[in-house]
Amino acid sequence: MLPVLDPVAVRRVVVARQGFAARPRRATVAEVYAAIERLGCVQLDSVTAVARAHLLTLSARVGRLPPGALNALRADGRVFEYWAHEACLIPTADYPLFRLGRRRAHPWFSKALDEHPDIADRILADIAASGPTSARAYGGAGSGYWEWTPTKRVIEALWTRGDLAVATRRGFERIYDLSERVIPAAALTAPEPDDEELQMGQVRRTLRARGVVTRMRLADYYRVAGGERTLRRSISALVEGGEAVEARLGDWPVLLDPAAAATLESPPTPVTPVLLCPFDNMIWDREETARIFGFRHALEIYKRPHERIWGYYVLPLLVGDRIVGRVDLKSDRAGGLLRPLAVHWERRPARRALEQALARLAHALELQPAPLPS
Repeated sequence: MLPVLDPVAVRRVVVARQGFAARPRRATVAEVYAAIERLGCVQLDSVTAVARAHLLTLSARVGRLPPGALNALRADGRVFEYWAHEACLIPTADYPLFRLGRRRAHPWFSKALDEHPDIADRILADIAASGPTSARAYGGAGSGYWEWTPTKRVIEALWTRGDLAVATRRGFERIYDLSERVIPAAALTAPEPDDEELQMGQVRRTLRARGVVTRMRLADYYRVAGGERTLRRSISALVEGGEAVEARLGDWPVLLDPAAAATLESPPTPVTPVLLCPFDNMIWDREETARIFGFRHALEIYKRPHERIWGYYVLPLLVGDRIVGRVDLKSDRAGGLLRPLAVHWERRPARRALEQALARLAHALELQPAPLPS
């Protein structure tokens, strides 16, 4: 019979693993890298209603990022961009875990290289001869994901296949170069893992990032094809080898890394109130978030205004080990303010905690917090 875990202890472990900053602060480039390494991957997203998702996720952990920090980490080869949970920043030390995945075409542009081999050859030749470039050099990306130009789809397919890598960003625009000029040679020439080694590596990484993860949702962190069924052999091997511990959270089987299992009875780590990016690693999996935190996370940016319940860009509020509400936020850059447009409480209002979290986020974004709506 598997041991049954205390839900409060599970929440505390998951929150503690995130490494949220204890106060408003300024980060170093090294601390930004350490946060990416701790999480395993950080999702990139283009929406700027508050700030881009990766900046929100990282600032919750390290504070205000130094200007150019992410480009500096790309330039010195410590991080690279690739598909993980979605398009993500990933520590380059984990590059081998994505070698096999790089050969599987992304469904959004899986046929681009077959349909336009001439474009692919021209882009690769141009970059080899003239250096890094973007889709803008070939007329731009088009008018959205679903109406990309053939050239943009080919460039994305070449990136997914591994011919190209993201060398830097201008704003949010990707600048591509040949992979051998971006990815350090040690990562490019590292031994290629087989399927089982790849899966075990991703399970280890997920357990390390989360501390506790529900077994049925384990595959969601890196979006492993085939879900939990694909990972069963790897999970069994890690349990047998003492690298994972099995237990239950209610009627859900869970896995813990041994360090997390050893801290279940420890006093809670103090966590100051924090507003979570809608794409934050801790709440990626909505089913798991509901199971662990009793909170139904909702993302409404793709809904029409009259269909929204909570708002356009809503950040959950974490206080201690509970998510106690959500705030529809907007950055008013012209006015220098971080504006809370609406607040929705899950339980008793915690206005002081929200004011602390708003002040902390505003500091990270170099804004001032506007008053809460009455």
